[in-house]
Amino acid sequence: MKKKIDKHYEFLTKLYLRLKGFIVSNLIIHSEQQGNSKSELDIIGIRMPFHLQNDRQVNVPDYLECSNQEIEIIIGDVKNYKKLDKVKFNEGLRKDCDSIKKLIEWLGCFETVTPELITKFEVYLNLHRKPDWNGFAQFSETSSIGKFNFKFTFFCPKLSKWNGNGFKYIAGEEMINFIWECLNDKQIINSCSRRYAFEGWNELKDYVRFFKDATNKVTLGDFEQYFKT
Repeated sequence: MKKKIDKHYEFLTKLYLRLKGFIVSNLIIHSEQQGNSKSELDIIGIRMPFHLQNDRQVNVPDYLECSNQEIEIIIGDVKNYKKLDKVKFNEGLRKDCDSIKKLIEWLGCFETVTPELITKFEVYLNLHRKPDWNGFAQFSETSSIGKFNFKFTFFCPKLSKWNGNGFKYIAGEEMINFIWECLNDKQIINSCSRRYAFEGWNELKDYVRFFKDATNKVTLGDFEQYFKT
């Protein structure tokens, strides 16, 4: 059951990020050993600073604190834990400089991947362990192709909303509420039709349908019950 709902949580996160203006993928860090992989990331998200969707008239706080001056890159994992101290990036990534180098190379933001840059990524991949850290683990960097904000975070459906202290993450309630505000068609928006065929959402269409077909505002519990079978 846990493995199955974990996959639904990943799709929920991808839908959330897509509605926030991110192009989203996952990433496998390949190994030199045949048949193995070194690590993986559930979420790589890229958002341009001039992204706008004003016609949708969605008025929800931006818990992701998206940048309007830099290209935003999210490096994230979806974690199904009820305690924050269990949330961390995979060891095969955060403790392996070769994996970190492959991640940076895959992102393609830098012409040259220096040892200093690898060390910086390693530090931010491990900031969840610092008890005095407050807010998102993120840093800005300029390369020959633009200005970037790299944000390392977790999407934790089972955790309660971040309380403003410690390592910042995105909780399930925030994702559910934002998606509901974007997709529910209980109120007519003159500038944006919210009822249409779902096929264009591809692998996300079942999740879009869940929000569209709901007669009342949904909760994470409703989501889990719906996709349990």
